[in-house]
Amino acid sequence: MTQAQKDEPTSITGGQWPRFVAGGPDQVRVTPEQMAAESGADEIMIQDLIAEPEARRHSHQLLAQGFGLQPRTGQSGEPEGWGRSWILAPCS
Repeated sequence: MTQAQKDEPTSITGGQWPRFVAGGPDQVRVTPEQMAAESGADEIMIQDLIAEPEARRHSHQLLAQGFGLQPRTGQSGEPEGWGRSWILAPCS
């Protein structure tokens, strides 16, 4: 990542949407929700570019926690795993 990319805002600034969102779970939640509200979207899709599976899973776990999501449970009642399947709620 270049220094210019690192210096880009990661939240909506001056009406401009960021190319990426970064921060803690609660910080990251605000920007996609604001984007959905401004565009009238009723769902949010997240794309990540994290190559390492464990780091991607951890990122998904933090993101899910920020949105108050819980992993779905399998037939055994055990969670199927973070970053695989989520119980989703519509944007508010």
